[in-house]
Amino acid sequence: MPLRTNSLILVLLLFATTASAADLHDVNDPARIKSFFPRNARIRVVNIWATWCVPCVAEMPDLRMINAAFGPELTMVGVSMDDMIPGAKRENVARFLDQHWIGYLNVYYKGNADDLSSYYHFEGEIPVTIAFDAAGREVWRHQGPIKSGTTIDELRKLLRRMH
Repeated sequence: MPLRTNSLILVLLLFATTASAADLHDVNDPARIKSFFPRNARIRVVNIWATWCVPCVAEMPDLRMINAAFGPELTMVGVSMDDMIPGAKRENVARFLDQHWIGYLNVYYKGNADDLSSYYHFEGEIPVTIAFDAAGREVWRHQGPIKSGTTIDELRKLLRRMH
C-alpha cells in the first residue's frame, strides 16, 4: 500500500510541474475573440502577437504591467499568431506564457491570418494592440511594441471619458 501511495504522489507531482497555468484557448474565427471579454469590462484590449516576433516578446513585461494596473473595468486578451508558422505547437505558446508570467487570457489563433488581419484592420505587422469599448467600437490602437507608462496613461484617459 505505501508503494502505491508513493507512486500516486509522484504522478501528481509530475503532473503539477508540467501542467500549464496559461489561460490559452483555441480559436479559428476572429469574431469569436470578443466572446472572451466579461460583460463588465468597459475597455477590452486585444494584443496580437507571436513568440517568434522579437518586438512582441520585448513588450511582454509592459503588457503584464498594464494588465496589473487595472481592475475589472479593463480586460486584456492576447491573440497568438504562432500557428501561422509550419510546425508551431500550442504547447510552446502555453510554456512561453508561463515563463513570462502572463496571467491574462490568450487565444491560440488557428484560423486564416488574412481573416484576422481583415477583422482587426491591420496589415499583418505585429505586435498590434487595439482597445474597444463595451459596445465593440475601436477607441484606441497602437502598432508596434507598447510601453507600459504611456499606454496606462492613454487607457486611463479613455476610462475617464467613458464615465
